[in-house]
Amino acid sequence: MQRLTPLAKGMIGAIAVGSLWGAVYTYGPHGTRQDEDQLVIEPRATVREALTPAAQTKNTAQAPGTAQVPPGAAATARPAGQVPAAPPPYTTLDSRPVRVGLSQWPGHLALVVGAGGLTTQPGSVAAQAGLNLEIKFLEDAPTKNKALATGEVDFVWTTVDELPINLGTFVDAEVPVRAFLQIDWSRGGDACIAAPEVKQVEDVLGRKSAMLMFSPDHTVFEFMISNSRLSPAQTAEVRNATQFSLDDFTFGRKLFAKGEVDVACLWEPDVTLALADRKGAHRLFSTADATELVADVLLARKDTLDARPDVAEKLARVWFKSVQIAEADRPHAARVITDSCSRFRDELGYEKTLGALTWAKWTTLSDNVRFFGLDGSAPAFDRVYNQADSIWINYPQAEIEHRFPPATLRDDRMARAVWEAAGKPAAAPEEIYNPKLAYRGEALFTKPISITFGLGSALLGPTAMALINREIVPQLEIARGMSIRVEGNTDTSGDPGVNQLLSQRRAQAIVDYLILRGVPKNRVVARGNGSSKPIAPNETAEGRALNRRTDVLFIRGAA
Repeated sequence: MQRLTPLAKGMIGAIAVGSLWGAVYTYGPHGTRQDEDQLVIEPRATVREALTPAAQTKNTAQAPGTAQVPPGAAATARPAGQVPAAPPPYTTLDSRPVRVGLSQWPGHLALVVGAGGLTTQPGSVAAQAGLNLEIKFLEDAPTKNKALATGEVDFVWTTVDELPINLGTFVDAEVPVRAFLQIDWSRGGDACIAAPEVKQVEDVLGRKSAMLMFSPDHTVFEFMISNSRLSPAQTAEVRNATQFSLDDFTFGRKLFAKGEVDVACLWEPDVTLALADRKGAHRLFSTADATELVADVLLARKDTLDARPDVAEKLARVWFKSVQIAEADRPHAARVITDSCSRFRDELGYEKTLGALTWAKWTTLSDNVRFFGLDGSAPAFDRVYNQADSIWINYPQAEIEHRFPPATLRDDRMARAVWEAAGKPAAAPEEIYNPKLAYRGEALFTKPISITFGLGSALLGPTAMALINREIVPQLEIARGMSIRVEGNTDTSGDPGVNQLLSQRRAQAIVDYLILRGVPKNRVVARGNGSSKPIAPNETAEGRALNRRTDVLFIRGAA
């Protein structure tokens, strides 16, 4: 659906995408960055001109390490014309409707079902809870960010992957914000589609791609190429061969239909339309594979959450109940959405709207328990945020000035209150996997990783464990729609039988560690290849070093 990027229509200038992929952040035992108590001010130009059209001048960035600024605090110099902080909107909450800004994206619209329309209707879930709602559709980042900062709305949607880019606008407006409720996971609604000859992610090399820059689909594209066998130089080549639009979400589909690019990253319904436009086109990679890559949340001003947590908690309860009602009767949900939402009514109609409800997963209380780590587990919010931050910081065009530890951007009080009142139910069990897929499936993409073992040993040391925590565990947690095979490989030195057995033991040691870290045991398997799968000549020291490797194969499908 129409979800415009954080840089939407305000960003101007030439695009030169050639930056190399940066290192993924180090995840500790709880999946958080080691520098979570710091906010680093990067010496980069501000992005506020794109996010807040009223801003006419750039903010002056401080040198790294000169100041530690808490999230939401004023920057050292505010751009002229910047949106000023509005009086606290919570002061009038008891005398007017609660205003919520959403997008016409299926994952947001359970709340429309719960209200019975765009305002609370008699007999609806919202009416029964005593919540007087007014839903507004705000599609682009400048509009929705300004609406929250100025108090035009009390709560507004955002995708977690756009937060690293657009949080600076709230800093400059002196309005701290927090994510307090997860409302959906994209589950196939965001996808990279490809021509027939592009069968694996590595096949993207040497071909052209197209997408909307800094959109969720750009996130999907970056995840798949950066976790593939493509080298940093090859990944840069792929980026250089990619065409971006800043404001046209149909851009990639149009070029793909004309045959001008071989890969287009889109969101529905443009995915379906593009597949129909080109014979043999197929879904290469999507959020049906990376099921925890693109998440939508509700954002609120911190002062509203502090002053009126009762309203935010009531909204959370209405959301969870609305999801139950909508899931129990999807035909009814589709009718309410079609009657209430212009794009569904005018462009899709009832039948296609009903089908559109499969593009995203409406989140439940159980999902929020995992997302915010209420049960002591690593918060999925942090993982998703860090993944996006590690992408965009390497794009100069993102103009990221302020960087935030994710723990400072989420507020779990409302979800926690609902969870505790319900008796602290356990989060939903992990997905069920078919180990045959992991054993026999063809890899969609392969991530090589250099793990050092002692001579003749299959024992994982602390350095190897830290590398797995950083380079494999987060990616497996994001790509929950995929099965995994870990393959050990050696060069041709030594006895072939010994090499094969050692490679199997080393692959199994990694698998055993992943299971200890919480990866379902039916999802991941080990295979020792010995020296049978070289990727370089064994006649040179350099070639033999390349062949002594561990491969992590991502295989489409779970059950």
